[in-house]
Amino acid sequence: MSYAVESKKRKFHRVLESISKPSTPEIPSKPSKSAATTSSGAGAQQERPSANLSIKKVRLTGNDASDPISVRNSILNLSRTTPRTSSSSSSKRPTFVPWDREAFLGRLETFRRVDRWTSKPSPINEVQWAKRGWICTDVMRVSCVSGCGGSVVVKLPEEIDELDGYDIEKVKERGEVRAKLVDEYVKRLREDHGENCPWRNKGCDATIQHLPLANTDTAIAGLHDRYRNIVKMGDKLPAESAIQTPDGFDLDGLVKTLPEDWFNDQEQAPQTTDAQEETTVDSIESASQPPAEPSKSINKAALSMALFGWDAVTDGAAGLVGCKACFRRLGLWMYKPKENGDVTVYTSLDVTSEHMEYCPWIDRLAQSGTGKSNEKTESLRGGWEIVAEACKVKHRRRLRSVASMDISHSRSSTPYEESIPDEENEESRKSADREWWAKIRRIRHALTPKSPHRKSNLSK
Repeated sequence: MSYAVESKKRKFHRVLESISKPSTPEIPSKPSKSAATTSSGAGAQQERPSANLSIKKVRLTGNDASDPISVRNSILNLSRTTPRTSSSSSSKRPTFVPWDREAFLGRLETFRRVDRWTSKPSPINEVQWAKRGWICTDVMRVSCVSGCGGSVVVKLPEEIDELDGYDIEKVKERGEVRAKLVDEYVKRLREDHGENCPWRNKGCDATIQHLPLANTDTAIAGLHDRYRNIVKMGDKLPAESAIQTPDGFDLDGLVKTLPEDWFNDQEQAPQTTDAQEETTVDSIESASQPPAEPSKSINKAALSMALFGWDAVTDGAAGLVGCKACFRRLGLWMYKPKENGDVTVYTSLDVTSEHMEYCPWIDRLAQSGTGKSNEKTESLRGGWEIVAEACKVKHRRRLRSVASMDISHSRSSTPYEESIPDEENEESRKSADREWWAKIRRIRHALTPKSPHRKSNLSK
C-alpha cells in the first residue's frame, strides 16, 4: 500500500476521533493516580470501538475509503447525525419586536391585575412601560421581557388633599416629591435595561395603540361581532336607561343607518344564487323606500357597549365585559338591581369613562398615532367615532347603489316608442351637423398652402 493512501487513512481516522469525542468533557474532581491510569486505559478501549464502527460504516457504502470525495461525503454524513437541540430553542418567538401590536398588547395585559398594579401618572403609566419592553411580574415591579436582567419597583407616595385635613405646605411638599419621582422613573424607562438590551435604544412608536378601523367593512364587522357576543348575555345586561353615552350622540340615528339583516344571527350567503336573482326587482323596490326600523328587536344597551369597544369576556365568566385595547373589565351585575329588591351598586354605566384614559376607543391622540400632545383634538376622532362614521358612510353607499339600480330598472321598463326622437329634433341635429362640417371645410381651405405652380397658372 502506498504512502499517500496510508496518510489519507491516518487523517481520516484523526477526523473520526475528533468527531466522536465530546466538545466539553467534564473534569472529575481530584482523581487518584490509580483511577486516572485505569480510566485512561478504559477510555482508550472505549474510543477505539467507536472509531472502528465509524470506519465500518464508511466501508459498507461500497466506495473506496482512499477516495477523497467519498471521505468528504462520509464526514459530512457523520456530522449531520449530531442532534440539533439548538434549532428548537431558536424557533421561539422574538421578544424585541417594537413594531408588533399583538406583542405590545400582550405586555400591556400583564398590568391588568389590580392587586399588582395601580394607575400611575401618564408619563410612567403602563402604556409607557409596555412600549419600552417591560412587563409586570410582581406587585409594583416591572421586568424586561427580553431577559436582560432589568427590574424596577415603581412606587409613588399617595396624593393628599387639603380636604383630608393636611395643611397647604404638606400638600405642596408631597406634590414636589411625586413630580421628582416621576421624572426619575421616566429616565429608568430606558436606562434600567441592560447595556446590550435593544429596548434601551428603541421602543414602540405612537402608532402602536392605533385601532385598525380604516376599512369601513372591517369596522362594521367588528361592531357586529361585539354586539352579538354581548346580546348572548340576555338578562345579565343592564337596562337601557342605565347606559350613559356622550352628550350629542344619537343612538337612534345610528340604528337607522344599519341594514335590517345586520341583527340576524345567521351569516349572510357569500354570493347570490340563481333563485335569488328572480326576486331582485322586488328587493330593489323595497330597498328604495326610506329606511324603516329593523324587523327584529334591537338591544340598545348591547349596541351602545359594542360601539364603544366593549366585548363579552370569553373565559367563561358570566356577566363580564372587557376592552381588548385597555384590558379594563366590568361586572355587569353591579349595574342591575338585586333579586332581593336592593338597589344597584352603581346607578349608571358610562361607556366612555369606564375605559382607561389612554384607551384608543376614547382617546383621540392614542387613536391618531401622531404622538403630539399639543395637537388639536377637535380634528381627531376616537375609535367609537370612527365606527359610527363608518356606519353612516356604508348607509350612504347602500342608498346610492339602490338609487342607481332603481334608475336602471326604470329605464329598462320604459316603452320603446318613447325612446324614438321627434322629427323636429332630428332635422335640427342634421342642420347643426351641416353647419359644423361647412365650418371645418372653410378652415381647412384657409390653412392649405398654395403651390407656386398653381400661382403661375393663375397669372397666365
